[in-house]
Amino acid sequence: MRRAFTLIELLVVIAIIAMLLAILLPVLGRARIQAKVVVVSAELNQIGLALEMYMTDNDGNVPPTRVNCMMQENYYQLPEELAKGKYLPEPAEDEEWRGAGMEDRFNKDFSYKYTAAGSLIINLYSTTENRIWVPDGFPQRDSTKEGRYHQGIHKSPVTWVVYSIGPEFDEYEMKKMHYPVPMKTWYAPEERKGVIVRMRLKKGEHIGSFRAAEPAIDADAQASM
Repeated sequence: MRRAFTLIELLVVIAIIAMLLAILLPVLGRARIQAKVVVVSAELNQIGLALEMYMTDNDGNVPPTRVNCMMQENYYQLPEELAKGKYLPEPAEDEEWRGAGMEDRFNKDFSYKYTAAGSLIINLYSTTENRIWVPDGFPQRDSTKEGRYHQGIHKSPVTWVVYSIGPEFDEYEMKKMHYPVPMKTWYAPEERKGVIVRMRLKKGEHIGSFRAAEPAIDADAQASM
């Protein structure tokens, strides 16, 4: 006759399973986040290619940036011109405010975000020039303390930026660091947070968190070298 498990043996087995889960779950969580980061980087690359094609077809101009004060979560949605021009997939009929049919995998129901050194459309009607905050000497120097707003496609060192808010997004903290251009706001695998970014510099080079960049050098630290 087979002997049944005693209560102590059962508790030991449960304890071992609990310990294994405690070890494995964080590892699986990190793997899931990293997998999403890889996919987001690939989709931002697709958007970047769409923007390059749009600029080629429109004499170097970029689509306007949009802000709707009535729907704050919709700030900087992808430009509808990319979907209407067939550069990107169109959004669903009930999600036209999204601009394009590409949902930010870290921001459910909203598209990836876009801002550019071109025109800014506020609340659907009012138009002005958009501004992008760029650190002084970027990308050779990177500081969240020294920098300024640039506007105008021929004056700004950054032409456009597309980005995902990434995991563990803290808008208050990110605003203090003038995201999304400064490298200090970009996704860091060690911390598993930060915005996932792709941007075009004035001369046409694409940079961002999608590739291994040299560690950002704070302006204060560089001045002391």
